[in-house]
Amino acid sequence: MSEQKLTSISVTEYNKQTFASNRLNLKETRLKKVYRMILEEKSGSLLDIGCGNGDFSSLFIKAGWEPYGIDLDAANIEQAKVIGVKARVCDITKGLPFEDNFFECVLAGEVIEHLIDTDFLIKEIFRVVRAGGCVIITTPNMVSFENRIRILLGIYPIWVNYRLEGVGHVRAYTPKVLKKQLMEHGFKIEKHKGNWVPFIPQRFINDIKWPWLSITGDLFPNLSMDIIIKARKPND
Repeated sequence: MSEQKLTSISVTEYNKQTFASNRLNLKETRLKKVYRMILEEKSGSLLDIGCGNGDFSSLFIKAGWEPYGIDLDAANIEQAKVIGVKARVCDITKGLPFEDNFFECVLAGEVIEHLIDTDFLIKEIFRVVRAGGCVIITTPNMVSFENRIRILLGIYPIWVNYRLEGVGHVRAYTPKVLKKQLMEHGFKIEKHKGNWVPFIPQRFINDIKWPWLSITGDLFPNLSMDIIIKARKPND
């Protein structure tokens, strides 16, 4: 795709064209940890932002949840509906098409790094989550162990982009910054976990082949490849 002017519209279109066909691997440590975090909650309505074809959010139906999903791609939405997810096409840069205080839990997995106005997304999540409900956000960690070594050696960090290309990340987070931003919008931080720590460069290892790596994300979350934050909207 040719380089475009960086606007909310161009970023949205880039994300739609680039990631519509992406499929989650449900064996990912990140998803396993998010799954457990959600099941800690009393079942109710769950919103999966960037739900894709609904494979992940549909897993919660058997646990008594009512999953909703939003995605940019219409074909993904139709697949999600078939497996029981109440899904609809949505451009989240325009807002979340739900009433205030609607959801018990909102998941934004690998979404926030693709947006220019991240404050707007968090405001919208705060609006649609009921008092006492939770949000779970996952995003790449700019200060993972591997990135710290790369920067020390003068190598550009992984999962960060300086133009609209590749993974399409237009924002980069550290755990401290993500927690700070959530608290600024009224959330209380409850849990911080990592998926796994890339002590060896990620191109050589992964948590699908070596699932035991997940323990490194619990022991050293600040060094992990991905940030997993669970936060709660205070009761009125």
